[in-house]
Amino acid sequence: MRRNLFQNIFTVVTFNQNILAAKHLAVLLSGSLIIYLLSACAPLVSFQVVRPPIQQVENIKYIEIGDFQIVSGQIKLTTAVESAPSSNIQSSNKTLQPSITKFNSNHEDSFVIADLVRAALIHELSLNSQHQLLNTTGEEVIFSSVVPDAAEVAVLTAKVKYSEHIFQAQEELSYFTSIKNKGATLEQSLLASAVSMGAESSGAGFLIPTPYVEQVAALEVEFSLLRKNDGRDVVAPQKFHSFYISKWGGDPDTSHLPYSVKRSIIKNYQFNKKVSEPVISRIDRAGLSFSNPAEYFARGFNLKQNVQVPQTSLDIKISLGRQVTQKYVKQIVPFYETADLKVQNGNPVAATLIRGNAYQEAVAFLQGLDIRSAEDEYNLGLAFEADGQISSAGKHYILALQQDKSNPVYSEAVKRTELPAAK
Repeated sequence: MRRNLFQNIFTVVTFNQNILAAKHLAVLLSGSLIIYLLSACAPLVSFQVVRPPIQQVENIKYIEIGDFQIVSGQIKLTTAVESAPSSNIQSSNKTLQPSITKFNSNHEDSFVIADLVRAALIHELSLNSQHQLLNTTGEEVIFSSVVPDAAEVAVLTAKVKYSEHIFQAQEELSYFTSIKNKGATLEQSLLASAVSMGAESSGAGFLIPTPYVEQVAALEVEFSLLRKNDGRDVVAPQKFHSFYISKWGGDPDTSHLPYSVKRSIIKNYQFNKKVSEPVISRIDRAGLSFSNPAEYFARGFNLKQNVQVPQTSLDIKISLGRQVTQKYVKQIVPFYETADLKVQNGNPVAATLIRGNAYQEAVAFLQGLDIRSAEDEYNLGLAFEADGQISSAGKHYILALQQDKSNPVYSEAVKRTELPAAK
């Protein structure tokens, strides 16, 4: 019996030791995991990188805002949207009547959109362009004294096409009435609900007219940038498109557009208004509530915007105009872009400066080093890139790659900062 007692005590002690060892092992593994995650995540930093314009605009100091004209004609579907020839869009059984087979621009109905596109473009250029803007108010007289050299002036004009359809109608939807019995079990209630949902989806219920509102719009803008002295292209004319479709009420699967076209528009062009709204505009609205409360309330900024409320025609025009102008401005002026880039270890002081967004300080510090490793060369290029100096960044990325040819981060950085060849 005494032997059994000692065995039991030994077993308990051994069991407790195993538990203690397991706890130590768990703590050790947790600590190792945390260190690994921190080391894995630390090098990745989100930057607001300045990108060069996609097109080369050479020897231009001034941009004169010329005529923005509404033109009639058909708006052709882009490759991203087009699922069939635009002249013969195939309908399906979920296409409501009248179906939209073409987007036609009407000069009489769309004259406001040209002014809205012009205003949106001036706004984007005033924020991002290094050029001096002329004739932003539409006045014929540009200068009161000094007239710039016409060879340094580019005239920006646009041809605008806009098509909009707003449908307010009813469609018959299937509803199935299910009477709930308080004495029924949970399983019976769930089964009855499943039967009701299946009956409604199959159209076996009561057909009841259900109202809906659907808004469909398309915008096409062809921008031209010409030298004022001789009318030659500074950059080739370019067309940009934007589309909008949304429906409230009725069957969410039906539309006056063919299903494939509707799906492509939502995938490639639709955006969340709340997410896309610039933070600065929210700040401006908040400031307006203090500086000019009457205007704040008159413009409806005190009202909450709800995605379940249909947009006004003016809201749709403004949203599409902004999308198109933002695409074009990237062609001719530098623009900001969020990029997740990896900071290499290298010199710890320089790496800390870069992670703290002190790019110019990091450049000065790294340039002062007598010897720079491959990691230092990369970090120097990273600081230049984040500051918008793409050409200088590319040079140091190449130097980093020359020291470590097998590093994929360096080779990717070289490709990212390759400037387009001059035409």
